[in-house]
Amino acid sequence: MEPLKNIYSNEWIKNLSDVVYMVDPKITPKTFQSKVFESPWKKFELKERINRIADVFVFFWNEPLHLVEPKLLRLIELLRSNGVQNFNFPYIFVNDIVTKSGLNDFVTSMRVLEKTTVFSSAEFAIRFYYQSHFESTLKQMILWSKHKEAYVRRLASEGGRPLLPWGIGIPEIKRNPDVHLPILENLWDDENEVVRRSVSNHLNDISKMNPDLVLDFCKKRFGVSEVLDKNLKHALRGLLKKGNHNALTIFSYDTKWKPSLLKFTLKQKVVNIGDSLEFEIQFQQKSKNQEKIRIEYKIGFLLANHSYGYKTFKISEKLIPSNEKVKIVKRHSFKKITTRVYYPGIHKITIIFNGREFESLEFKLVNKK
Repeated sequence: MEPLKNIYSNEWIKNLSDVVYMVDPKITPKTFQSKVFESPWKKFELKERINRIADVFVFFWNEPLHLVEPKLLRLIELLRSNGVQNFNFPYIFVNDIVTKSGLNDFVTSMRVLEKTTVFSSAEFAIRFYYQSHFESTLKQMILWSKHKEAYVRRLASEGGRPLLPWGIGIPEIKRNPDVHLPILENLWDDENEVVRRSVSNHLNDISKMNPDLVLDFCKKRFGVSEVLDKNLKHALRGLLKKGNHNALTIFSYDTKWKPSLLKFTLKQKVVNIGDSLEFEIQFQQKSKNQEKIRIEYKIGFLLANHSYGYKTFKISEKLIPSNEKVKIVKRHSFKKITTRVYYPGIHKITIIFNGREFESLEFKLVNKK
């Protein structure tokens, strides 16, 4: 898979520079491209490239945000007229321009971010305002949770997540994750799935620090509709994977249930990095009545320091009739991905039923020669 940083290809930057020239004729395409591609651009990863593009704009528009604002909004207008859709990740740098130009001008920043987040999410940019203007930003986010525009409502949840991937940490939020409950209460049943999914992710973050708070929030809201129940279940996914008894009980999983005649086998004991591990599970459901069973597996990944990092993967959840025999064949890919580094050596795999760990096996991960 091509690295994500390559979305900022030479052709992409060239097209952007042509639009910039239409906004500000003092910035020629050649000059803009030259500034972006200054060394060590080729060595930059994704976040560094996003930051470089924002810095180039700030270099040419070295002015207070209220003077940058009309040019930035004109840039977005022209990009839209050229077919660029809203909520477009590659243009996330537009929000960084706001932060770099207006961190000390809260009022103007909020006015601009309210518009730019529709074009490309401001979830990372808003966190700098939490750092510098916590109470004011929190009040603004609560107001935005009732905004008519779905992407602004999403920002109210997404930007305040305690554990937002890539986002800078906000100590006040981690210490008091319940500070955003008014926002989540406003948005948990939002009409827009994108907004509801953000709320689910926000609640999942909180569950890692205060599981009882999230369990209470979700338990009170189940039963309104199948769609909303699905979002609430997604909010509890972390607790379900951890085998949290209360979370499993909400969904009628019997944590005392045991599989009968369990047989867990690996098709191979040595796996090349880039290939897949294939395994098979066989068992019988011997309860008198049908049982709701959640089946997962957990892999213990060998880390660089020779300890293990664990991650749980869901296989299925189903109602299994009494005395039914079940056979499952599953593959886990060890194809190289940007979010995980695989280290050769002994790894572990464990089968989990209804949150309880049963059989574990080991296999060896090796580099292809």
